[in-house]
Amino acid sequence: MRKPLIATAERQLLERHIPAILDKGFMMLMDGHRIKDLQRTYSLFSRVNALESLRQAISSYIRRTGQSIVMDEEKDKDMVSSLLEFKASLDSILEESFSKNEAFCNTIKDSFEHLINLCQNRPAELIAKFLDEKLRDGNKGTSEEELEGTLDKVLVLFRFIQGKDVFEALYKKDLAKRLLLGKSASIDAEKSMISKLKTECGS
Repeated sequence: MRKPLIATAERQLLERHIPAILDKGFMMLMDGHRIKDLQRTYSLFSRVNALESLRQAISSYIRRTGQSIVMDEEKDKDMVSSLLEFKASLDSILEESFSKNEAFCNTIKDSFEHLINLCQNRPAELIAKFLDEKLRDGNKGTSEEELEGTLDKVLVLFRFIQGKDVFEALYKKDLAKRLLLGKSASIDAEKSMISKLKTECGS
């Protein structure tokens, strides 16, 4: 009898404070990458059947935070790096704090796709430029493993962009320049990236 009473009291107490928790504390926890606190938040919301409210808060957080990355043209130089860091942080929180919840995973994907396409073709152009910089011979100090890891992470962003034809045109132009001028950091990395893109695009 005691457990149902505790559960009811807990639910009534927490339900009253859900809006305040999400409005005031949630963004701070996400910004601070507070894994343990987010884990506790997830556990509490789970116990009172409030995970849908938490899922909606995640979507709002991603869109709000992501807009500050993609909408400021003065930050174009760092956009791809910032998006990669943001996505890595979200993936870490999903795994460590939110038990790889499938609905949360889909929300992260959908919200990321929304924000990355807010600026039409600009993200596609900047991702192509980012890859060109990474694959140029100025990065010869980077190990093959590090370069492969970077390429794989960039592919995750590539999957979200709707302007894939814009990306493809720029990527092919930059690839031709690197090869013709002997400016490629690694022929193996070039082949690997071409193979990955063919797999992604189905051609």
